[in-house]
Formats: sequence, structure tokens, C-alpha cells
Amino acid sequence: VLDTYKLTLQANETPQGKPSPLPLVTKLRSAAPEKRAQWQTLGLNQIGEGKVAYLLLAGGQGTRLGTSDPKGCYDIGLPSHKSLFQLMAERLLRLQALKGSGLIPWYVMTSPMTHEATESFFKKNNYFGLNSSDVFFFQQGTLPCLTLDGNILMETPSKVASAPDGNGGIYMALKVSGALENMKKRGVEYVHASSVDNALVLAADPLFMGYCVSEGADCGAKVCAKAGPDEAVGVLCAAGEGGARVVEYSELDKEAAHEVDASTGELRLNAGNICNHFYTTEFLERAASLETPYHIAKKKIPCVQDDGSTAAPSANNGVKLELFIFDCFPHCKKFACAEVSREEEFGPVKNAPGSKTDSPDTARELLLALSRRYLEEAGTKIEGSGDVEVSPLLSYRGEGLEGYKDQTISAPTHLKGSSE
Repeated sequence: VLDTYKLTLQANETPQGKPSPLPLVTKLRSAAPEKRAQWQTLGLNQIGEGKVAYLLLAGGQGTRLGTSDPKGCYDIGLPSHKSLFQLMAERLLRLQALKGSGLIPWYVMTSPMTHEATESFFKKNNYFGLNSSDVFFFQQGTLPCLTLDGNILMETPSKVASAPDGNGGIYMALKVSGALENMKKRGVEYVHASSVDNALVLAADPLFMGYCVSEGADCGAKVCAKAGPDEAVGVLCAAGEGGARVVEYSELDKEAAHEVDASTGELRLNAGNICNHFYTTEFLERAASLETPYHIAKKKIPCVQDDGSTAAPSANNGVKLELFIFDCFPHCKKFACAEVSREEEFGPVKNAPGSKTDSPDTARELLLALSRRYLEEAGTKIEGSGDVEVSPLLSYRGEGLEGYKDQTISAPTHLKGSSE
């Protein structure tokens, strides 16, 4: 660990050079209808053949939301009161129903703080209609914490202080837990991954999967166009031959952040990272064996005192080492990047209820607005301004609503799937 820390310090001092935009970012929503249909069909066929899995980063607690429960257990206040976990599970069920064959195994990465509670929540809710054998729980790893001068920090006289190794620890965790081997035994070739705190995430999205497969990619990402040059979000940039890298907003100088591409009128570095990724299982295997530098975070870490007691310091006293999920992107052979609409696919649940951005309230409003739009596009007349919720069991991406054409419905309403 100490040797790795020294390498990390050296790596962080190495200049990366001026970031360049990715050579191709495909706008999925505005792609030609025939191309979208081809990608969708290809993705559904891969699902039907059992080649697609969904991987969820679910190690976080809902501390900022006012709860110590796993964040995936959180109810954002929909009329149905479905949790984030349930919304994702029902989208998987809808996809399986659309194809009529093939199962989508779900791999859920927890943390030492959330593992037991997450498993209990799934059991309590009968896995939301999924087969328990198709849900694989595994824990991310931990790393020792260090003092500011690079020595091991002790929590008690006999216990080393430790912390989760970051979302980039997912690759090694997949390997050591047996999850990666489980994928191979099932015949999984392609994996869609996302974080748990996106209420709009389209789990195992066949359109995105089909696009990445058609591009021959071994790694890929969905992105959203930046809301503005100063939005606090990392951007996907070019790296090496075919690879990509994420430049964090704090690492991007103001001139580069504000630079506009004259040919499009958009920001030159416009591919906002939303932690929504594609992998081949072959690349996941390689990623598990890569040696990438850790990221250093100075923190206030409870540690042992001279009298043997443990106390929390008032100032930063130590270092937590973290891996980021995108650290392996520069090592892929072919990177595929797809831009999607925020209003359709990105409803972050990060901040406390009542916050103006990235809160349960803003995510709920996005999801309800999308439900209303899907119905209106299907030819439904909606009377009233109340909440309209369309169950994921009824529609994954606006399909399946043909029966509501030329009908009038009154809001508020919750349209359910046949099994609800």
C-alpha cells in the first residue's frame, strides 16, 4: 500500500496535457430512426440470447437524504412510493417481457456499510419480482487509511483505519467475489453499469447496448451535454488510441471549459460524465488486473489517541486512497460515447430533499414529466395538472401505451402494469 501511495503521488504530479474532445459522440435521441431501430433490435437480441447483464454501484448510504439506509432503498416521493431499487428492477422485468426470452442478471455492488441492509431489503420485497438466483450481491473492497506523511493510520491500538476503495474498486471486486466468473458461466458478453442515485436510469438499455456493440467497442459511456461551461461535472475526453479519460471539473481551467466549437456552437468539451457505462466482459477482466494510480482525499479520520481511545479529529489528519471507475478508460481498445437527454435519462438523487438541484424532488419531477410526455406522444389527452406516473412494468421507454391513444385520463393518476 505504501509503495502504491508513492506511485500515486508521482502520477498526480505528471501533467496530462491539454484535454481534447472525443472524436465521436453520437446523439442517440436525434439519430436517424432506422439507425435507432437497428441498435434497439441488436440490443434486444443480445438480451434474448442471455448476453447482457446489469451492474449497479450501490455502496452509498442516504446520509445527505436524511437516512442511514442504503441509497437504493430511498423513496423519492412518487405516487407509487417505489424505491430506487424497485424502479430499476421493474425496468429489467419490462425488458425481459418485451423480448419474451432471455434473463438479465443483476450484479449489485454494495459496501461494508450497506451490504446486509441491501440484501435484507431485496428479500423483504421478494426481489421485486425477479428471480433471486438472477441477483448477485458483492462488496467493494477497502484500503488502509494513511497519515498525512504516508504511514498507516490506526483506528484502535489493534485495528488499522480503513475506508472503501472508491467506485473504481468495482473491477477487482467483480473478480475476487466471483461475480465475473458468474457472468462468464452465464454466457454474459456485455455489461451495462450505472450508479444507484439516478432515478431515470434505463437499466440494461437495449438502444445503448446495441449502439456500443455495433461500434465494436469494449468500453463506452452515456453522457449528457453540459448545462453550461461552469457546471460542476467531469467531461469525457480523448486519450491514447481509441481510449478515453475523464477530466474532473476542478482540473479544467476556465479557458478550456468555456471554449466553443465554432462548427456546432456547443462547448468544445461538452460530454458530461453521468456514471453510465458499457463494458465487454473481456474488458472487465483486463480492468481487474490494471495497476492504476489511486486518488488522494485528505479527510478527518477517527484514530487512536495516546491513551488508547479513539477520537475524531477537528482537522484533516489522514488520507483515504480511492480508485475511480473511469481510471481504466484510457486502456480500452475502442471507446463508444453516446449523448442522451437529461430530461429522459438523468435524474440524480444526491442532495437533501428541498434542494434546488439533484434532489429527490427534482428527480421526481423529471420522472413524472417524462411519464406525462410518453402518454401525450402516444396520443393520450391528459386533463388536470396533477401527478402522472407510468409504471416501468407498463412502459420502459414510451412503448406499450398504444391502448391509451385517443383516450382522456384525469390527473393525478398512476398507470400500472398488468402484474401490479
